[in-house]
Amino acid sequence: MTHARIIFIPGLNPKPPADIYRQHLLRVLLASLRATRPQSADWLAAHPEAFVPVVWNYLFYGAHRDVTVDLPGIDRLLTQTGPSAHDLGALRSWRRRMLRTTHLVGDAWPFLGRRLAPAQTRRLMHEANRYLKNRDGLGATVRNVLREILEAAWRDGETVLLIGHSLGSVIAYDTLWDLTHVQHSRGQVSTFVTLGSPLGTRFVRRSLLSARSNGAARYPHNIHHWVNMSARGDVTALQPRLKPLFHEMLDLELCDAIEDFVDFDNYFRGSLGPNPHEAYGYLAQPLLGEIVGDWLERFS
Repeated sequence: MTHARIIFIPGLNPKPPADIYRQHLLRVLLASLRATRPQSADWLAAHPEAFVPVVWNYLFYGAHRDVTVDLPGIDRLLTQTGPSAHDLGALRSWRRRMLRTTHLVGDAWPFLGRRLAPAQTRRLMHEANRYLKNRDGLGATVRNVLREILEAAWRDGETVLLIGHSLGSVIAYDTLWDLTHVQHSRGQVSTFVTLGSPLGTRFVRRSLLSARSNGAARYPHNIHHWVNMSARGDVTALQPRLKPLFHEMLDLELCDAIEDFVDFDNYFRGSLGPNPHEAYGYLAQPLLGEIVGDWLERFS
C-alpha cells in the first residue's frame, strides 16, 4: 500500500468509462512527469494505483464519451513540446476575446448573461446548476462519492494530493468544506490543485455550500497548500487568480499558502479546434509536472 494518493475530479460533460479515462489521464500525467521529474514518473509508473480519478459524470449523464474522439488531441500533446504559432493565433483570436467579454458580462449581470450566452454555454450553466442547486440530490450524491474516497485514504494513513478540474474543483471545495463543518473530519489535504476553476465567478460563489457563512465558517480548514492554475484564454476560469478572493483563508491561518499560476498556454486541440480548458492539456503542463513531481518526491 502506497502512502501517496493523487485524487483527480473531472469537470462537466460525459467522460470515457472510468478505467479507460484513468489510463489516458495517467498517460498524459506521466509524460509531464518524465519531462520534469523523471524519478517521480518512474515511481508513479510502478504504482499506478496511487492515481485515482473520481469519474462522477455517469451519474449526471447516464452515458460515456467515446475516448477515440480524444486520442488525436492526446497524441498531439505527447509529441508537441509547446503551442505552435497556429495554436497561439487561435488562443489569442478576437473571437476568443469576445467570448471572454461576453462571459464576464453574463457573470456580472446574469439577466443579460442568459440572453447573450451561446447555446453551448447555456447548456453548461444548466448542467452546473444541477450540481450547485442539488437537483434530485445529485450534488450531495457526487460529494459523497468523493468524501468516501478521501476518508478511506485518510483511514489508511495516506497523504493526499487533490486535483479538481473545472466544476470538479467546485465539487472538491464543497466536499472539503462539508468535511470540515458537517462531518467534523480531521483529515487534511496536503496539496489542493485547481485547474481551470470557476471558483472565482459570482455564478459559482453564490451557490457554494459555504455561501451564507462568514469568517472561518466560510472556508474549509483542511487544505495545507492550494495551487491554482488558469490557462490563458480559459473562459471557464473567468477570474483566473483565486488568491485575492480567498485570501481570508491565509489571514485566518486556515491554509499555509495559496498560489496562482496564469501565464501559460493550454494548447490541447480537439475535433472542434483549440480548447484551452481541456483537462488533458492542463495535465500536460510542465508546471503541473513539477508540482506533482515535487510532491511525490516528498511523500511517496
